[in-house]
Amino acid sequence: MRVCVKQVRGLTCLEGRRGVASGVTARSKVRAKAGQGYRDWKDGTPKDLNDVNAVIKPINGDPFIGMLETPVTSAPIVANFLSNLPAYRTSVAPVLRGVEIGLTHGFFITGPFIKLGPLRGMEGNVPEVAGCLAGGGIVLILTLGLTIYGIASFQGEDGRMSEEKLAPKTLTGRSISSDPLMSKQGWEEFTSGFLVGGLSAVLYSYICTQLLPYYS
Repeated sequence: MRVCVKQVRGLTCLEGRRGVASGVTARSKVRAKAGQGYRDWKDGTPKDLNDVNAVIKPINGDPFIGMLETPVTSAPIVANFLSNLPAYRTSVAPVLRGVEIGLTHGFFITGPFIKLGPLRGMEGNVPEVAGCLAGGGIVLILTLGLTIYGIASFQGEDGRMSEEKLAPKTLTGRSISSDPLMSKQGWEEFTSGFLVGGLSAVLYSYICTQLLPYYS
């Protein structure tokens, strides 16, 4: 009887030791996986994100940018279209970019106010005058918004954004020169150009409503 009890106790101790050993082994595996994941994170992006054959992956292989590189956003036709927009043409002066954007928005923004405004049913040129005045008001509000954004963004000692102190890169990783628009003086010139272009476009829109023979 004593021998059986000793054998049972021995088996229990052995099983307990095996359980402890298996628990330690499991914890060691978890720690090893966690350490490997940390090393992968420290070295760069995970292996799945570095796959060159992936259709959708982080831009420039950096998941911390917060932008994905897809067949649509990385297509040459899309990249060329975005590069030719006035806001991204770094070779053009900021004031000219503001004038171009203001002319485009100011000319087309009066149409909804003229045709859908509360005075659209009035006789004479009342709808046109009211719509163009409303369009001019929208241009002034947008100019105020651009001014507030510039004051809030360019507060550094050199009048530049903190992000722009780093050299910007293209989609292919090529370093380019800093955009003059991303500075206090450049943003002020852009805002001034937008105001002049927007109000000029609103005035031109009103002239078109009075002179075009097929307008009704």
